[in-house]
Amino acid sequence: MNPAQSLLGPLYDLYVSALGQTVGMIVGYVTLVGITALVWWMLANRNEVISGLDLRAAKIGNMLFLLFLGAILYSVMSGTFGFPFIGAISMTLTSVLFMHWCMTNFEGEPI
Repeated sequence: MNPAQSLLGPLYDLYVSALGQTVGMIVGYVTLVGITALVWWMLANRNEVISGLDLRAAKIGNMLFLLFLGAILYSVMSGTFGFPFIGAISMTLTSVLFMHWCMTNFEGEPI
């Protein structure tokens, strides 16, 4: 059993098809080690990550709202309007980015 193949899935298959079995396996394991190290570093330095990204309840709520809006817009663009994948993604991204701009620039001063 290859843990890199089961955890990375199609990315591992891409590595193997592009680089060959041996090099693809090595790159897959290096990717797993890198992801594990990044998660460990973020957990070890969570206070610095939270303060550096300015994560507050309102900002997290805005992010969740934008993700929800993006999912709804993508389903409407692809399902109802029949846009192809690239068209639906580009329209969704531009709409969500515009909504984010409106939320950050028009929200007013805190009291």
